Amino acid sequence: MDLRVWQDGMCAGPVLMLQDRELLEKAERGELEPTLRFYEWSEPTVSLGFHQSEGILDRMRMKETEVPWVRRPTGGAAVLHSEELTYAIVIPDGGSASARIQERVSRAIAEGLRAVGVDAVVESRGEPLTALRNRSSCFARTSRWEVTVRGRKIVGSAQRKLSRALLQHGSVLTGPDHLRIADFLRLPSEDERTILRKRLTERSTCVADELGHAVPVERLREALAASFRRVFAVVDTLSPMLQSEGRP
Repeated sequence: MDLRVWQDGMCAGPVLMLQDRELLEKAERGELEPTLRFYEWSEPTVSLGFHQSEGILDRMRMKETEVPWVRRPTGGAAVLHSEELTYAIVIPDGGSASARIQERVSRAIAEGLRAVGVDAVVESRGEPLTALRNRSSCFARTSRWEVTVRGRKIVGSAQRKLSRALLQHGSVLTGPDHLRIADFLRLPSEDERTILRKRLTERSTCVADELGHAVPVERLREALAASFRRVFAVVDTLSPMLQSEGRP
C-alpha cells in the first residue's frame, strides 16, 4: 500500500475533526489516496465518539474551566485531547480489512515509540467490556490491537467505516493531562469520579511518565513517520501540508 504522510500543524478541535471527516468523504468518493497525517490540538478539548451522548458531559465543570468539546467522526469513548500527538489515517477500500489496518497502524506506532525509548507493545487480545464507568473514557480500558507499555494504554484509537473507505485516528499520549477527563464527565457521585480517576491512572501512561522526561514533539513526529515508512510503503512526506498549500 502506497501511503502519503502529512505533517500538519496545530488547530482547534472542530477544524481538526472537520478535516478528518472531509478526508474520509474524499476517500469514499475515490478522490484520495491512502493518507496519514499527524497534528496537535490548539487547546485542551474533550471529544466524544460518534455515538456517545453529549449528556455524559458535565457542562458546568467544562464552562468553569473553559474546556470545549467536539464530536469525532469515529466511534469510541471520551478523550481529553491535551499533551498528545494525534494521528489520522484514511484508507480507500479499507472497510473490509479494518482489523488488519488497525494491527499495522499499531505496529508502526509501537515501533516509533520504541525508537524514542518507550517500551511499547501491541496488545493482541484486549480487555472485555465492563461497567459504564470503565467504558465512558477511552483510556480506562484497552481494546484489541491497541498500544500499551507495561500493560498500560499509551495510544487510544477509533475507527469509522463507510462503504468504500475507512478512517482511523487516535491519541499518542505525550503527557498526563488526559487524566483530567474524569473532571468533565457527568457521573452519579464523586465516589464514582474518584474510581474513574484511579482506574485511568492505573490503566494508562504517557511518554513523559515512561521516560521520566518530555520528548520534543518534532522528534516523536519524525520517529513515527520513520516507523510508518517501515510498515507501509510511503511515497512522500509533506510538512506542513495546509489547505492553502494545495492539500485536497
